[in-house]
This record gives sequence, structure tokens and C-alpha cells, in this order.
Amino acid sequence: MRQKSSGSFGGEEVREESSWRYPLGIFLVTLLLCAVFLYYYVGPSVDEISGNTPSPAISEEPVSFTVGGIPFSVATNFTVYPRDRRGGAREEVALYALWPTMTGYTPARREEFVENPKDTRRIDIVLSTRTSSFSEQERIDILYLPYTNDKRGIRTPYQLVKYTFRDQRENVPTSGYADTELFLGETNDTKTMALFCFEEREDIRSPDCWREYELSPTVTVSYRFKRHLLDEWKAIDTRVRAFVNEMSQRNNGAPASAPAPDAAE
Repeated sequence: MRQKSSGSFGGEEVREESSWRYPLGIFLVTLLLCAVFLYYYVGPSVDEISGNTPSPAISEEPVSFTVGGIPFSVATNFTVYPRDRRGGAREEVALYALWPTMTGYTPARREEFVENPKDTRRIDIVLSTRTSSFSEQERIDILYLPYTNDKRGIRTPYQLVKYTFRDQRENVPTSGYADTELFLGETNDTKTMALFCFEEREDIRSPDCWREYELSPTVTVSYRFKRHLLDEWKAIDTRVRAFVNEMSQRNNGAPASAPAPDAAE
């Protein structure tokens, strides 16, 4: 308790300060610092709060969104980021599925979806608003082939023609495709597709392959898989495009799940 003295000094009244004020202030400051410390090390980050950190979902409830003005619907357990589960208009949506069943995340498959080992069968699919005016064929003719070492390429056992790019050297302009190889092949609908793969080297521990194509004048689709699945490229391409087409509500209103095997053949 605050106590008041009855005496005075120099004509001024003297007051005694309470004995608990300073310890209480120190305690509150310490409590605040502890809270800040704990939040910094174990609390959610800004990205986690905003849904920008990859986090698997087990729900199979459909989520609807639009990309480039095109509506899509897909089961929640195909989505990578929590932000995309809110639906609505998006600039980009990241999805994943397990090859060859093209099924979404389940706890039993957590390692392949989350840990992403070298031999994973996970396929990553990104739908994004189209920003380039070049089609895939134009990119092949203008941006890719002119920078290869040999425009004739090398035939492979996978019905693909392989092209290599100029090595990255100091003070020598390059194409920006260092450490990658280009594969050209014909899809089931007789279109030429460009497939990039990281080179198989000891310093590239888990090489990927990827393709980018135009779904519409406003939407681009890219997908990625591990290089050890390269011999299945045509089946993967067919199934991914079937999955994306089914997911697009331009064709029907049902949310996408795993495409039937015979639908992609």
C-alpha cells in the first residue's frame, strides 16, 4: 500500500512510493519479452498465417476457383497451399497428385507428398494466368532450338529427341538453360511438346522434368515430375491434360478427382 508521511522537508510534503510498483513493472516486461521470444521461434510465420506455406489437406470437399477467368473445381486434398482452399479468383494455383493413380494427398502417402524423396511419384501441377504471347511451338522455334548445340538432336528410346545447350562459361552469353536438356516429342493429339529435364549429375540430387503448355488464351498449365519417370512421359502428359480438362468447369460442373485410366488413353 502507498503510505503517506506526516512530516515535511523544506516545506514540501514527502510521499513514500509503494514497494510493489517496480517488481510488477519488471515482471510485465519480462512476460512480454518471453511472449515475443516464444512467438518468434514457435509461433506461425506471416506466410503461414496468410496460407502461403505448403500444407497437405485430407478433405475431399470440392473447392472452386477461377484462373484467367476460367472456373475450376477440384477436391481439397489436391491443393498445396491453404490460401487456394478459400476459392475465388486466383492468379496461380498449385496442385499435386500421385502417379499413376492421379489421386490427392492421404496420410498414408505423406512421405511422397511432403518429404518429396528422389524416387517420389508425385506430380506437381500449376495453373496460372497466361503472361507470355508465345505458344509452345513458337517457344520451341524461337527460344529453344536456336540455342542448342545440334538442331538435329539425338533420338532416345522414349520416342523423344534430346537436345543439349551450350555450356555456361564466364564472359560468354548463354541461353539460360544451363544444366538442362530439352526433349521434343509428339503428344497423343499429334502436337509437338517441349519437355525440359535437369541433367543427371552427382551434384543434382533429385532432377526434375517439366512441361508448360497453354490451356486457353488466358491460362497456362505447367507440370513437373521426377526424371526417373521420363520413360512414362507420354502417359503422364495424357493423364495430366485429362485431369486439368476434367477440373475445368468449361466442360462440366463436377469437381475433378482421379481420371479413369481409359479416359486418358
